[in-house]
Order: sequence, then structure tokens, then C-alpha cells
Amino acid sequence: MGFLVWMLVYGTLYGNTSKLSHGFNAKGEQCGVTEAVQDKPLLYFCPTILSVGGEGVNTKDPICVGVCPVAGDQVSECSVTKAYQTEVHSRYCMPSGSTNAEVRRELSESMRSFGSTVTDVLIKIQRAWTVLLMIVVVAMVMGYIFLFMLKNLAKCFIYICAVVGFLAFAALGFILWSKSASDDGSFQMAFKVGAILSWCASCGVLLLVSCCGQAVELSTACMSQAAHVIWQMPLLLGAPLFKAILKITVFAFLCAGFVHLLSTGEITGVGRDRHIEYTEQQKGYLWGYAFVSLWVLSFITALYEFAIAYATSQYYVAHTEEGTKDVSPFAACEGVYIGVRYHTGSLALGSCIVTIFELINRLLQWAKAKEKLEGDAEEGDNNACVSCIISVLLCCCGCIENFIQFISRNVYIDIALTSNNFCQASRAIMDIFMSHGAAFAILNGATNIFQIFAIASITATCGFLASFMLTSGDYANPDSEYYIENPAGGIIICCILAGIVAWSFMAIFDMTSDTILICHAEDTARNGGKYTAENKDFAELYAQAEEKAAKMKGQPVPGKAAA
Repeated sequence: MGFLVWMLVYGTLYGNTSKLSHGFNAKGEQCGVTEAVQDKPLLYFCPTILSVGGEGVNTKDPICVGVCPVAGDQVSECSVTKAYQTEVHSRYCMPSGSTNAEVRRELSESMRSFGSTVTDVLIKIQRAWTVLLMIVVVAMVMGYIFLFMLKNLAKCFIYICAVVGFLAFAALGFILWSKSASDDGSFQMAFKVGAILSWCASCGVLLLVSCCGQAVELSTACMSQAAHVIWQMPLLLGAPLFKAILKITVFAFLCAGFVHLLSTGEITGVGRDRHIEYTEQQKGYLWGYAFVSLWVLSFITALYEFAIAYATSQYYVAHTEEGTKDVSPFAACEGVYIGVRYHTGSLALGSCIVTIFELINRLLQWAKAKEKLEGDAEEGDNNACVSCIISVLLCCCGCIENFIQFISRNVYIDIALTSNNFCQASRAIMDIFMSHGAAFAILNGATNIFQIFAIASITATCGFLASFMLTSGDYANPDSEYYIENPAGGIIICCILAGIVAWSFMAIFDMTSDTILICHAEDTARNGGKYTAENKDFAELYAQAEEKAAKMKGQPVPGKAAA
């Protein structure tokens, strides 16, 4: 944390974020930053006369201006002094009006880059923020409805989720395909790809219902048990929201610090093209900051998982009074305190291991994307050997990262139960998996069925709603300030947000059911089933999984061997 604070101070003192967003004129001076043009923060591309007649823009000869010119203004610094109509667009004076539509398109294409793509995404978010906010709210409301329905109508609701997911994805596909038929521009392919992906997701939901029908009964029982645990401790209902708010806040703060740190480099360029050079010390700061930032975010996730595990374990060992478990509603808060007070080192170690593989995975993804871009720039001259090696490494690292995350999550559960350190808990978890791995796999697979149905139905419903809103009204009116040229991108962003919200709700189910599983296994192995009588429903569910696992292995069914 000391290193992180020092990096934030260093970036604030020696960085200038304007260097990352302002353009450069033809002399290499950065508009609004370099002292000579500090009073001229905007970049204007001079007009030029084309050899075939008509006017265009010269992207190689931009100038810095204080105010974007309007049609008819005289700009003495340009060879063609008569200006065209412009408007401010992210520190740049871009052509505006219907007469300059083609010039604007050509200029946008010539300036297309990863940075400009990110900017376009941010612009879509800015214009459609009300839609995005509503989608997040709708996804959260649906998540809480799922929690309530699972407690009372689990089996029926799982099938409802499957039907809603199937129909919503299918309807979203038809809407996007119809938009592609009416669009003859450059966004036609984007609509078609989105439609095909939606139909594939719809078929996937249908196939899952058809192939896993027998597992739905087990999935229903698992989710119903997890829902009862969550409703017994109301604070768990708000846990996904609290975690999301905390991680988003910390992430935004860390991103702001990283931007300041990026701006400490020496930046040169022309127009929107820029090149940043760093000293070896600055590169070390950037890598160190990135690692520590990911570590902090991973630690928050670890603490969240520990708190859920602690609260669920308290539920498991609590006595039943008048049909209700005598457990504190603030058990999750107590779990946060216990985790920070007594197990910070174990949680930090686990999150550090996860962060190492996550960072390696991100580096490999960056290397693969860079290699592809360089190959595209050289007209498809990709190095097949390098691409193959990167893909293999990326696959292996991704598998290891997922495995480490899975093990760490279960280790946190054991720490919450036994107060073991990270290494001792890791060994205990491996022993449990060796003894009860098949039953664990069956029950985890059963819970995954519902998670897929729930995430699919929430994502598809929100995507359908977003497609309706972003293709009508002001968002579809070219004369409106809220006009979105390519609504497919906005729809994808909405689906991603809805999927993240849905996943955060389903993750608490996953963590709760896993904790009950390990509690039962630990209780059976160490205490001879001391708390089994207090958890009869789950004990029967676990026995069904053990029986199914024995049948799959061709072994005698536990408890029936004598017969």
C-alpha cells in the first residue's frame, strides 16, 4: 500500500493528463500544453483542394486554435484560408453539417485507432447514460426477484428463466437482423454478427434444457437451499451491491492514478497520432502500479468471499429454533471484521497468487492483440509460429488462472471454518476434494445450470429492452444531440453491464452453496456429523449427490452396500 500511495503522489506531482488527450500541430507542438500554443487547446485540420476537384482535409498539416472555426471564417495559418463548418469533438475541430458528412467520415477513418475506438465507446456511454443506468437498475431488480422466487418456487422458476432467456435472445436476434436489412452502411455487418450471436445463445439455452433435464431437480434443491441461507441473513442480499459499489469506486480511483502516471512520460506526435516514451524507472513504476492495483482489487474479492463464507458457516452451525436458524443478521459484517483483523495475510497471499497469473494472462492477451494488429498493418503478414505459441501460452495460463481462483475461493471457505492459515487450508481443501470430489462436481454442475439460465434471461431481457430504446426516439434521430450512429455498440455495452450485474448475484449463490458443501464435508469428517441434524435437507441433498457419484463410478451406493 505504501508503494501505491507513493505512485499516486508521483503521478499527481509530475503528470499532466492533458498530454494524453490534446492533439499535436504539424510542428509537433501540443495544443493547450506546449507553452507556445497554451492558449490554443483545440486542433483544426486545414482544408485542401483535391486533384479531382472538391474539398478535403489535410490530416498531415493540423494547426492549434482557440475556438473551432465556422463556415466562411478566415484561418490565416492554413494554405486554404477559408474554413469549413466544424464542431468540438474531444479537443478536435471536426467537420459538421450534412455538406461535410463525407469529409467527416474520411477524417474519422484516417484517425481510427485503438484510442479513438475507446473514445467512441465513452461517447456512446455519455450519450446513453440514462439507458445504461436503467439497464443496471432493471438487472438488479430482476436479480432480487430471482432471490425471492427461488425461495418459494425454485423448480418452476428455473424453467421460467430458461424460457425467458430463449425467447429474449431469439427476439433480440430478429430485431438486430431486421436493422441490418434496413441499414446499407458500414454497420450492417455489426448488426448481423449481433443477431447471429443472439440466436446462438438462444439455441444454447434450449440445448442445455434438453440435455440437462435430469439435473434440474438437483439444481432446484441446491438453489433453494442457498436461497434460504441468504434470506435468513438479509445483509447478504445487499452484499453484491456493496461489493460492486466498492470495487467500482476503487477501480475508478486506481484508473485515475494510472492515467496520471501514464502522463509522466515524454509525448510527441502529429494530429491525433502520439508516441510516449518512458525512462526505465517510469516503466518500473507503471508495471508495479498495475500489479498492486490488480492485487488490491483481488484482495477486495477475497475479503468479500471470506465474509460470505463466514456468514454461511455461522448459519450451518446455528441451532434451529421454531423452524428458523438462530443466526445473527450481521454475520457478514462480522466476517469482514474477522477477515481484516485475523486473516489479512492469508487473504493477501491468495489474492497475490491470483494476481500474478491474471497479470501474465493480460500480458499474453496484449501480445496477441499487438501481433494481430501488426500483421493487419502489413496486409495479413502474420507470423503463424508466434501466433500459435502465444495462443498456447494464453490457453495454459487461462486454465491455471481459473484453477487458482477456484482453489483460492474454497481455501477462503476453509479459513472461515477452521481459522487455518492459507497453506494449511489449501491442504485441507485438497483432502476434501480427493475424498468427495465427485459429489462436489455433481452439485457444482447442478448449481451452474441455474446460474446459466439466470444470467442468460437477465442479459437477454436487458439487451432486448436496450435495443428497443436505442433504435427509437432521440437516439435514432440524426438531428438530436443524443443520436447514436451505431446502436449495436450501445446494445452490446448494455448486455455486458446486465451480464456483470447478473453474475454478481449468481456468484453469491455459488459461494453460499460451496460453503455449505464444505461445511458438511468438514463436519462429517471431523465431528462425525455433529450438525447434520440441524441441516437435514442439505444432508439428504448431499447423499443424493454421493449416490449418483457412486453409480457413475460403478461402486456400491453408500449405505446400501450390505443390501
